[in-house]
Amino acid sequence: MMYNQLYQYLLQHHELAIPGTGTFLIERKVAVIDFPNKRIDPPVYTIAMQTRAATPANYFFTWLAHALHIDSREAMTRFNDFSHQLEKQIAGGTTVEWNGVGILSRGLGGEVKFVPAKQQVQEKPITAEKVIRGKAEHMVRVGEDQKTSAEMEEMLNRTETKKSFWWAYAVAVGLLAIMFIGWYFSEHGVDLAATANNKYVVPVQPEPSYKVLP
Repeated sequence: MMYNQLYQYLLQHHELAIPGTGTFLIERKVAVIDFPNKRIDPPVYTIAMQTRAATPANYFFTWLAHALHIDSREAMTRFNDFSHQLEKQIAGGTTVEWNGVGILSRGLGGEVKFVPAKQQVQEKPITAEKVIRGKAEHMVRVGEDQKTSAEMEEMLNRTETKKSFWWAYAVAVGLLAIMFIGWYFSEHGVDLAATANNKYVVPVQPEPSYKVLP
């Protein structure tokens, strides 16, 4: 029998048609993220069978002849004998266990029943830690516009800077006022007279409104 060679062909080409039985297909299930365990489970492969009429591709016999080290005509003859024998065994109630593929048997309605082998995992799980990128840019909607997160951060920092410097001007004016007051008192003293007006008021003599004749 040629079960091993046909299994290798299925692994390489992901499809194998056997007349009288069905077409075997390798189906791939995508990787799954396991959040609680912080890992990514690898893809798994399982084998399914379609019970439709199947005819092998032309290159199949060339491949099989090379695998069995025979010519293509003999490979075709051997494969036809294999498919007829397999069909006969299943129809007669024999359960066929195909290593790596699954179990073939006769169903209640006379159809071919297929139970696939255990799912195959060809890779190992990998650790998946969440990465937080503090400087990663993303789009932010502001009203009718869209800005990047970097632009928004710069704009907010600029506004905050403008607001945070108002007190500096008040402190500067206050220091200048204190310095002026200190200078003034150092020049004029600190008594009451220093703050008063020291100039004397001289009354203005009004000119006579009349003239004396000689």
